[in-house]
Amino acid sequence: MCGIVGYIGNRPAMPFLLEGLRRLEYRGYDSAGVARLTSAGLAVTKAAGKVAELAALLPAETQETLGIAHTRWATHGAPSEVNAHPHLDCGGKIAVVHNGIIENFQHLKRRLEDEGHRFRSETDTEVLAHLIEKHYRENLGEAVRLALQDVRGAYAVAVVVADQPNLIVAARRGSPLVMGVGLHEHFVASDIGAILPFTKDIVYLNDGELVRISREGFRAMTLDNIWVEKPVEHLAHEADKYEKGQWPHYMLKEMHEQPEVVRRAAMGRVLADDAMVRFGGLNLTMSELRAKRRVVIIGCGSASYAGMVGKYLFEEFAGIPTDVVAASEFRYKRIHVEDDALVLVVSQSGETADTLAALRELKRKGLKVYGISNVLASSIARETDGGIFINAGPEIGVASTKAFLGQLTVLTLLAFLMGRLREMSVADGRDVLRQLGQLPTIIDDILARRAELAPAVALLKDAPSAFYLGRKMTYPIALEGALKLKEIAYIHAEAYPAGEMKHGPIALLTGTFPCVVLAPKDSVREKTLSNVQEIRARSAKIIAIGTQGDAELAALSDVFFPIPEIHEMLLPLVTLIPMQMLAYETAVAKGYDVDKPRNLAKSVTVE
Repeated sequence: MCGIVGYIGNRPAMPFLLEGLRRLEYRGYDSAGVARLTSAGLAVTKAAGKVAELAALLPAETQETLGIAHTRWATHGAPSEVNAHPHLDCGGKIAVVHNGIIENFQHLKRRLEDEGHRFRSETDTEVLAHLIEKHYRENLGEAVRLALQDVRGAYAVAVVVADQPNLIVAARRGSPLVMGVGLHEHFVASDIGAILPFTKDIVYLNDGELVRISREGFRAMTLDNIWVEKPVEHLAHEADKYEKGQWPHYMLKEMHEQPEVVRRAAMGRVLADDAMVRFGGLNLTMSELRAKRRVVIIGCGSASYAGMVGKYLFEEFAGIPTDVVAASEFRYKRIHVEDDALVLVVSQSGETADTLAALRELKRKGLKVYGISNVLASSIARETDGGIFINAGPEIGVASTKAFLGQLTVLTLLAFLMGRLREMSVADGRDVLRQLGQLPTIIDDILARRAELAPAVALLKDAPSAFYLGRKMTYPIALEGALKLKEIAYIHAEAYPAGEMKHGPIALLTGTFPCVVLAPKDSVREKTLSNVQEIRARSAKIIAIGTQGDAELAALSDVFFPIPEIHEMLLPLVTLIPMQMLAYETAVAKGYDVDKPRNLAKSVTVE
């Protein structure tokens, strides 16, 4: 959540700071602010609202060459100018921007108030400014380090002080922060997307590290006061991957990138002749994988729905009992995970706070944990014992599309591998992989048929509520479809296993109530058709996603959207696409900005 940018160099800082904030808008925010180091001291400007409103308050031309800026997503205190970052100490000499949550801020605030410090905001972040002030003796790095010793919680921070015009201090624990290296200039940000237009030389900070940044260079150390060497990595991918181009929304662009996501997820991993799959980064031999007797999948939001698909795949096609646990619940439960379990943590960003907390708790218990992530240098990628990189490329739209499909693809490939190591035959394996190779074309063809969903959009866009129904592997896809409708179209939607409709929810059905039903030709199609009949008998509106040529389902539906017939193992990857399209088209029809849904952040880095 939120965004941090900072600049120190010989050029005016403001163009980078504002452009960096704009590039972080997708992460979600409700206010913004900037601190510039002028000849007269720190100049702080804040605004409740968009970055454009902040920019309108700033001078037309500014020459300051050092500054930090922030977009805030409210946690402690309402969205307002006074609660916006940066926050200052009592004397207005130290400015701090912060992502995360200071869990013990109330205790620290009371202690600081007793010592005479005056607070202006309701935020937890302001405590940091006063703690640094308390420790500051003309050594900002040491003051920040000592201040953070008192802090419990998650943070990424950038700090400047008025009397040191050649210094930014930054640190992180549990919240992402990266640094960019240029020629006599340096950048800091919470996301590399804010930096890449300016430099492709990046330094990743690890948890518990602090860096002192000047125009000439940088030095990093741990919060325990041990100096560390940090490598500079040159990123090969181009900044234009973060651009929207000619597309009206990032979400639509990223939906249309999904055929390539499937190709890249399979590239170098599928051995078609042997009907096998390999994952070099998993760091497990075939014998070790074969010895696994249970799978545990941990994630949040869409990642947990991907895990639910994984559960069906592992149990149905590999015969392995599988548990899926919401990361936000996992760390507070008594942990019963055996040494012979394959434990997977799933996160698009690799920085999801609850998922990281679960990972670290499992590691404390001495268990090996494996990650599925889309960000190669993320915390999850660095802290797991091995993993699978989704390789979907940057995802800017807040509502996940291509990253979710990437998660489904790698989980499908992993379940396939586990199945082949057990009882799946070579012939069956070849059939699955052959059809997997057809998926990019199938997805392309479905995406080209968005206009066919117009009648379904007409049924949904003015409805106060909707049901999404599926069975077996399409049930988690129904959950994801309902989530997408909630996230970007702001329509209350609930998803159920289709057989559960008659156990209570059917009481809500009326002649105008829309029901989206996933009923492709699979092993439970006849059962799902019975549920469709029950809905039809109550005169509710039926939007059905079914296999091409299914005349029976088409006759029962108000809107029928056909998809090609495909192996049941791959059905989630195909049925997902109409769910995304339906949510997108409905949100656009309602006039909403699908890339920046209200109250949501792209990367949830606080618990």
